[in-house]
Amino acid sequence: NIPAQQDIAEPHQRIEPVDRQQQKAQRLPHVISAAQMRLLVDGAALSSSDGEYLRELIAKIYTFAGKSGQLRGLEQLTTPKNYNTEFLNNIEILNDAIAYGRVIRFRYCTYDVNGNLVPRRNGDGDIKTYLADPYHLMYKNSKYYLLCHMHRYDSLSYLHVERIRDLSIEGPDHSLKRTLDSFSPTPGQPFDIVRHMNERPYPMDGKATPIHMKIHGALEPLYDWFADADVVQTGEREYDVHVVANEHATLWWALQYADSHIIEILSPASLRKMLHDTGEYLVSTYAQQ
Repeated sequence: NIPAQQDIAEPHQRIEPVDRQQQKAQRLPHVISAAQMRLLVDGAALSSSDGEYLRELIAKIYTFAGKSGQLRGLEQLTTPKNYNTEFLNNIEILNDAIAYGRVIRFRYCTYDVNGNLVPRRNGDGDIKTYLADPYHLMYKNSKYYLLCHMHRYDSLSYLHVERIRDLSIEGPDHSLKRTLDSFSPTPGQPFDIVRHMNERPYPMDGKATPIHMKIHGALEPLYDWFADADVVQTGEREYDVHVVANEHATLWWALQYADSHIIEILSPASLRKMLHDTGEYLVSTYAQQ
C-alpha cells in the first residue's frame, strides 16, 4: 500500500554540517567516483531549489566522493526569485505517486506582470485545481518536467515541476484514470518514453512524423537536438537529413536557426506551410515603415 500522505509530505530534513559529514566520510569508503560526483552535482544545480539546501547537498556529495577539498564557488548558488518552498517535498510526493500509480491533486502557477509565480484562475477568478495521472520525472532543456495526463484533457501534458503548488495524493483508492501505455502510438505496445522525448526538441503533445530536410553547414544544430537523425552527406558541408519528430516542436527548432540560413525543410508540406505562415507574420510585423 502507498504510504500515508502525512508520511510522504514531511518537510525535507536538513543535511548535517560539512565538518560532521567529513568526520563520517573518514570512516566510510568513497561510495561514488569523481565522475559520478560531478554528474550528481550538476544535476542538483539544475533544480529550482533553495540555495542553502543546494550548498549543503553538494558539499555532502563531494564528501562521499572524497573530494571535499575541491569545493569551489558554492557562494554562487543563490535561491531563485520564484523559488518554490514546496519543491523538494513535491519531488518526494511525485516519486511515490508514480511508483504506486496514484492520482495527484494540485494547483499550477503562471507568471504575473512582476514575474512572480501565481496560481492559475478560471474566468470567475477562482483558483484552478487539477487532477492528473503522473508518469515520469525528467530533465529536458534544463527544465524539470512531470509527464502526466491531466484529467480535463485527452492528451499528455508536460508540467514544470517548480510551478506545482499544494500537491497531494488522492488516496489509496484513487488509481490512475489512464496508464502511460494507453498513450502508445502503437496499440498494444509499451509506451517508449525515451523515444517519445527524443522526438520532441521541445516537450509538447502530438504525434511524431517523418521529416525531411537539407542542412548546409555544421551538424551541431541537428545532433544537439536529434540524436537519432539519419544523415547522408551530399556535398561539401551539405547533408540530406531524415528525422522523426513532432512538427510543432520542429518548427520552433528550425526558427531558432533561421538567421543562419543552414536548414531547409523539404517535407512534410504541413510543416513547410507552418514555416511559411510564420515567415509572413514576421515580415508583416517587422516590415520597415
